[in-house]
Amino acid sequence: MANIRIERLPGPETTPVNEPVIPWFRTRRFLIFASTFLVTAIVGLLIVFLRPPIYRASASLLTTAAPPADYMEPRPSSSGNQSPAAGVVVDPQHVAIQRVILTAQPLLMETIRLLELEGWIPEGGLTPADIKQMLSVEPVPATNLVELRAEGTNQDLLAPLVNTWIDVYMETRTREIRATTGATLEALKEQLGALEGKIETKRQKLAEYRRRYDIASLEREENEALARLKGLMEALNTASEEEVQAKARLDAIHRQIAAGKPVVPESDERVLAVLETRAQELNETLTALKKQFTPQYLRLHPQYRVIPKQLKEVEEKIANLAAHGQEIVLSEAEQAYATARQSARKIQQQIQEQKKLATEFSTRFTEHEALLEELKQMESRQRELQDRIAQLEIKQLEKYPQVDVVERAYRPVHHIRPHYWRDAGFTLAGSLVFGLLAVWLAEYLSHKNDEEVQTQLTFSGVHVYAKPNTNEALHHQPQANPATSIEHQASPDALAAPMPRELTMNEIETMLAGSDLSTRQCIAFLLSGLLPNEVIQLSPGEIEISQEKIRVPGDYHRSLPLAPRLKAWMAASGGNPLVPDHTDELSKQIYLSAVDAGLDQPETINAWAVRHTYLLYLVKQGIKISHLEKVAGPIPLPQLSVYGRLSPPGSGLAPEKIHLIHPCLEG
Repeated sequence: MANIRIERLPGPETTPVNEPVIPWFRTRRFLIFASTFLVTAIVGLLIVFLRPPIYRASASLLTTAAPPADYMEPRPSSSGNQSPAAGVVVDPQHVAIQRVILTAQPLLMETIRLLELEGWIPEGGLTPADIKQMLSVEPVPATNLVELRAEGTNQDLLAPLVNTWIDVYMETRTREIRATTGATLEALKEQLGALEGKIETKRQKLAEYRRRYDIASLEREENEALARLKGLMEALNTASEEEVQAKARLDAIHRQIAAGKPVVPESDERVLAVLETRAQELNETLTALKKQFTPQYLRLHPQYRVIPKQLKEVEEKIANLAAHGQEIVLSEAEQAYATARQSARKIQQQIQEQKKLATEFSTRFTEHEALLEELKQMESRQRELQDRIAQLEIKQLEKYPQVDVVERAYRPVHHIRPHYWRDAGFTLAGSLVFGLLAVWLAEYLSHKNDEEVQTQLTFSGVHVYAKPNTNEALHHQPQANPATSIEHQASPDALAAPMPRELTMNEIETMLAGSDLSTRQCIAFLLSGLLPNEVIQLSPGEIEISQEKIRVPGDYHRSLPLAPRLKAWMAASGGNPLVPDHTDELSKQIYLSAVDAGLDQPETINAWAVRHTYLLYLVKQGIKISHLEKVAGPIPLPQLSVYGRLSPPGSGLAPEKIHLIHPCLEG
């Protein structure tokens, strides 16, 4: 719990009777507020209401650019109705071009001249720059409408200015179209007409040539002469293949006959196979009977003596069938071979005749291709002329599209700005805020800043002072002796030296994750045991990345281990420590990192808080308090006493027996 000092005042706080009570409207605060508010409000309202009213006159033009060549009209919906925007080609770039044309210098000068002639403005009263500031061209979104506006304080001049501006634009557009359209376009059209007549004559001549020489297709191979020659060549290949196959079959039959093999037609092959099977069965049966019985017994036995006779009959049938089939098969093969050979010879004769016709056709076709090439060149020239004519017409449409005046300008009745009453309300609100700020500033400057902020609760005659706990370590205050007074328990020295804030692992990780490389290195050096003034004195030679050591400079020289994450960050900066020049900048850098990380109470986070967190990490591991300075440098005696009370029970450990690298800096 926080130590508390209770002081009893001599008597209750009361206002002396003889002190006069100042009315609220005569207090210093009210007078400062009222004077500041009135001066600010009066000056602001004068500025608001002395501004001249601004009027606006506007007119609308519809500028329709030519649609692209591949543009298709949108189809009606299923209900038969078309959306309001259907068929409209919205071209923001085209509208922007018309905006530039409308604000061109010659157009504005001509507008001024006409207004001077009509007496709306005196001669030399306005310049093109003045007119350009008054005029504006605003495209209406998602349409081809252009709104022409004129704004100014002269309520009667605005409508004639806009209407004259439109008339000058329309007249200039008509004049330039008339000047640029004519000779070039007419000459191109005459050339196109003459060329079209020549093309028609050439086409008729080409069609007559095709009919005369029977050229049916523009592809050479698709015409009759060459197509027939191609067909005969294919037929010759087929006939030659059939001749070769027929000769091979005839030779195969001769070889079978020479080998003594039976040759029969395909229709008799089944019968021959059956007879051969029957003969084999009878032969096997007879052989088996001869092994069992004597020839006399076989001749006398009525069932067995018919087997030799049956075998002979079957063999005779096989011989007759083979002889008859051989004649048929041989005759058919010879006829097929003769037919195939005769067909191939006839086709060869037809090919020779057709080659002559094809040669003559090729000559005619070459002449036809020459005529066709001339026609293509003429048609190409025709397309070029058509393209040039179309481009000239499109350019005219792009530069001078169809323009319709949808609505002309009329004399404005009401001003568009300024909004007097709205601005007056803003002025009064600002004056109120400014008055309150003036009161606060006056109160702030009239009082001295307290050296220490304390929480003070006042009861009738009793003041209770309590020092806020800024660190968990303050809860570990030693228990007071009952004989000790309350004032001794809460000594002024103890209240004047609060311990820094201890950061959690999550808070440190959050700061490291959102910080730049310089801030990460500074936090890591503090978490390695360096004092803030030692951090700003670091040089590249005092950090040995290869040996993972930090040689601490200054009066309290020592060697500290280089943490893995700090080693990686040093490698990222090329071995150069990115540290500020002053300890105040170091604490500011860490404070901004805490603010950016969104930590609670970032004003309590600085370089000393990070160092205090590392010292508590060592103390909680049980390091000897007497050895604490060997790792972290010099520590004031009051802080050493606090760390001594926070040290775990038992004897302390040497620095070699504890882990000196903070967990947040592990790899």
